[in-house]
Amino acid sequence: MRLLFLLTVFLSLAGCQSLGASVSNAISGTIDLVTGGGEVADPPRELKPLEPEIDINVAWDNDIGAGDDGHWLALTLANIDDRLFAADRDGLITALRFEDGEAIWEVDTEQPISAGPGLGLESVIVGTSEAEVIAVRQEDGETLWTAKVSSEVLAPPQAAQGIVVVHSNDGALFALDEANGKVLWSYEQRASSLSLRGSGAPTIEGDVVVVGFARGKLGALRLSDGKILWERQVAISRGTSEVERLVDIDSKPVIDDNLIYVTAYHGGVVAVSLIDGEVIWRNDRIVASSDPAISWRYVFVTDENSDVWSLDKNTGRPYWKQTDLHRRKLTSPVIYKDYLVVGDYKGYLHFLSQEDGHQMGRIRVSRSPIRSAPVVRDNYLIMYASNGDLAVLTVNDD
Repeated sequence: MRLLFLLTVFLSLAGCQSLGASVSNAISGTIDLVTGGGEVADPPRELKPLEPEIDINVAWDNDIGAGDDGHWLALTLANIDDRLFAADRDGLITALRFEDGEAIWEVDTEQPISAGPGLGLESVIVGTSEAEVIAVRQEDGETLWTAKVSSEVLAPPQAAQGIVVVHSNDGALFALDEANGKVLWSYEQRASSLSLRGSGAPTIEGDVVVVGFARGKLGALRLSDGKILWERQVAISRGTSEVERLVDIDSKPVIDDNLIYVTAYHGGVVAVSLIDGEVIWRNDRIVASSDPAISWRYVFVTDENSDVWSLDKNTGRPYWKQTDLHRRKLTSPVIYKDYLVVGDYKGYLHFLSQEDGHQMGRIRVSRSPIRSAPVVRDNYLIMYASNGDLAVLTVNDD
């Protein structure tokens, strides 16, 4: 009876915590989407013993700070020449030597960094939870400027041609001068009353900025002056509840051969013409908000249940679906050599076959969740875990 009493108290407290989270979401008007959550009825799938087909090696690893400190943020990695850049929730930006992971410099911005870093011509750019954008010099970390935007930044800033483009969490888009942070132009979308927490990073292609918004809209603007080239409703709301009708585009658009590929939550995976925004195909069987990965033939997507899909690039027709990693809170997939790679909530990297999705190898690189997709650089794969663990890996092709 004592054990039964303690169990009842525990379950009651757990219920209060869940209620608190629901109330918080209702007040903020956003939903934290935790891909592959661990419901009792459908828990994360246990890993089965695997006979590896590939030889995965860690070139080096390092602990570079607090990571995301347990928050769901948009902290990524950036690299150029012989340097690798990372940021953490506590405000630290670090430059590492790519060859061996030795720190070149680090700077404390004393701000809660929530997105980035992105790279400009000579700058490293991050966004904060205090609605600020901070640029530091790549060479030595000296602060160049700080600019204010309209709300928290939850998408990594993007830069090209001396212009930094920032998508804030209220749906506004800002173009800043990379030299001084001055606002060159801005564009606002009417915010949805209920949306997923987060926003899609813009993609810059030449003089065109492509970005997805809440309510399922995709837009193309001219980088130089913000002129709207086109705006399209590419995902349609369906369902009876507010959550079921969410069609936010929180993925970064991927452009390949004049087509734009995005995921829209409850709106499917969509291929759109870069020229005019016309929808070429839509697969609305898949509920996802992850960034798609594009090969010469396939579109790869991680869905809300952490199942990985392969779709025909020209039609959206499914080729295969990988369910062995069901609900393991997988990252967006990335293409590395001949493999497809995803990270999970236990710090594993999984290497899948692009042809049929079967598991070819895995390696545990952290005891902390991997929430941001690995980054590919030449023959290397770079991983950044939630607790600040950073590792560079290679696969022996022999």
